[in-house]
Amino acid sequence: MELLQLRYFLEVAESEHVTHSAQKLRVSQPSLTQAISRLERELGVQLFEPEGRGIRLTEAGRFYSKRIAKAVGGIDSATSELARFDEERSSIVRINVVSASNIVVDAVAEWRAQHPAAKFQIVSSETVSKIEPCDIEVRMQTGKTPEAKGTRLFKERIMLAAPTTNGDETEEPDAGFRDNPGKGERPGGEGRDIAASDALANGRGEAISLAQVQNSGFIMLAGSRNISNLCLSQCAKLGFRPTIAFESDNPSVVRKMIGLGLGVGFWPEHSWGELGAGARLAPILEPGFVRTIEVARTRHGGSNEQADKFYSFLLQRFEARWNI
Repeated sequence: MELLQLRYFLEVAESEHVTHSAQKLRVSQPSLTQAISRLERELGVQLFEPEGRGIRLTEAGRFYSKRIAKAVGGIDSATSELARFDEERSSIVRINVVSASNIVVDAVAEWRAQHPAAKFQIVSSETVSKIEPCDIEVRMQTGKTPEAKGTRLFKERIMLAAPTTNGDETEEPDAGFRDNPGKGERPGGEGRDIAASDALANGRGEAISLAQVQNSGFIMLAGSRNISNLCLSQCAKLGFRPTIAFESDNPSVVRKMIGLGLGVGFWPEHSWGELGAGARLAPILEPGFVRTIEVARTRHGGSNEQADKFYSFLLQRFEARWNI
C-alpha cells in the first residue's frame, strides 16, 4: 500500500466519479481504476460499488475514507511543519563558546546590530557530545583538531598580570623557586601585592620569571577551565604550585581583582582584551605559557547559510584582535 494509492482513493471517494477524478489528478482513467482495484485487493474489502453510470462508496468505503483522510491530513501537516522547522532551524546560528567568549559576544552584538532578524543560540560545553550539534565552535586547542568545514587557529601568549605600584620602594626578586611560597605583601601595602608590582616595575616591560612572583597570591579562573589547567601544569613543571588567593569563573572579575592589587594572575595576551587601569601585563620568561584558540565551522552543524556568513565575520573579529 502506497501513499499515492490512498490519495487516489480519497479523491475518487470525494467525487464518486472516476473520469472526473482522473482529470483532476492528471492520470489516465485505466491507471486510476487499476490503483483503486489494487487497494481493494490489498485491503480485502470492496470500497466502491456501481450506481447507475457512476460509482458510490460502500459502507466499508465510507468508514475507510474517514479514517484515511485524518491519517493523510496528518502526514501533509507534518510535512509542512517539518519544512517550517527546517527553515527556522537554518536561520539560527548555534555557537559553542568555551574560550574567547568576549570576542564572540561582541561579534554577535555587532552582527545583530547590522542584521536585526539574526538569531543565535550560545552554549558553553567542553564536551561536544553532551550538547546539541553546533554550527561554530570556539575553544582552546587541547589535542587533535576535529574534522570541520573550516578551522582557523589563533596562537597567543599567556602573560603575567599584576597590579601597578604607586611607590618607588623596591625589593630584590627571589633567585629561584621556594618550596613553600607565601603571600608577597609588605607592611604598609594596604593589601596590595607589592612584590608583584615591584617585579613588573623592575622588568620595564621585559619578560619576568615566575620565580619573582612565587610569593604572591594568584587569582585564577575557577572550575576545570583549560587555561587554568594549562597554567597549573606548567607551574608544576617548574617545581611550585601557585598559592591561590581568589578564584572566579568570570574573567572580568579576575581582571578587577588584579586591578585592585589583590594578587597576580595569568592573562591571555589577545583573547581576554585589555587589562585596564590598575594592572599591567608582562611576558613570562619560562616556556610553555602559550595557548591556541580554535575557531571551527563544524560539519555536524549541517547546512546553514547564516552560520557560514557569521563564521566569516567572526574570523575577521579574531584577526582584528590579533592584529593580523
